[in-house]
Amino acid sequence: MNEWSVDPEGLRFAASVVRYAVQITEPETATAATARVGDAELAAALSAFMQALTGGWMQRVSATEGVCQTLAASATLYETADEEGVRDVRQADNF
Repeated sequence: MNEWSVDPEGLRFAASVVRYAVQITEPETATAATARVGDAELAAALSAFMQALTGGWMQRVSATEGVCQTLAASATLYETADEEGVRDVRQADNF
């Protein structure tokens, strides 16, 4: 097999699925009210833990959003390459 193809709409669909996964998990970044645990030291420890957890989660959300952007950009690149290839072939036929 000497050829391959990419479906740009398939890439965009994959981006939308990943984006949806990000959107439905965003509420998971809400933090608990750690100040109400009754003990200052425990509240501070819980707060530090929640900040670390939320920070890590937000990094993953950001990375996943990057996947969405890359998929969409790839779809555009493939379409552009196809359009330019068709144009080049048509121009070559006119010589």
